[in-house]
Amino acid sequence: MSTSAQRLETVRRIQTAMAAGYMTLGAWTLIHPASVLALGLTPPYLAMCNATTTLFARCFGAQAMTCGLVLGTAENLGERGFRAFALAMVPYLVAFNFWFSAWGPRKGMVTSLIWLDFVGNVGFLGGSWYCAKLLGEERREREASEKKGK
Repeated sequence: MSTSAQRLETVRRIQTAMAAGYMTLGAWTLIHPASVLALGLTPPYLAMCNATTTLFARCFGAQAMTCGLVLGTAENLGERGFRAFALAMVPYLVAFNFWFSAWGPRKGMVTSLIWLDFVGNVGFLGGSWYCAKLLGEERREREASEKKGK
């Protein structure tokens, strides 16, 4: 069993790692969207890219950076917040990773690197869920301690 301080430090480290992931990949997409599009889209879809596609890619990168900034600076993201963040990853896994992969109706749009996105999304979901679990243990331990003290 880990101590309260160990749990909180683990949560902080996971939260920081997730924030860094969002910030890094978001910055890359914002600064150099052409390389992200070239790695992510198959040639038939890459051929359809234009200034609007580049703008949307940059907006996506800016949105990811904003998420990373909020995640990295939120000091009181609690058990409920981490569970909500974990559940927010489900649409990305189902709607995006499935829809554009080899199985979905839009198969052939993205390259096989979609699996890296899938792994990242599973990591964000799992990391958030684990943080919520640790914070739940912390809360229950604190509540039990308060009951003993009364």
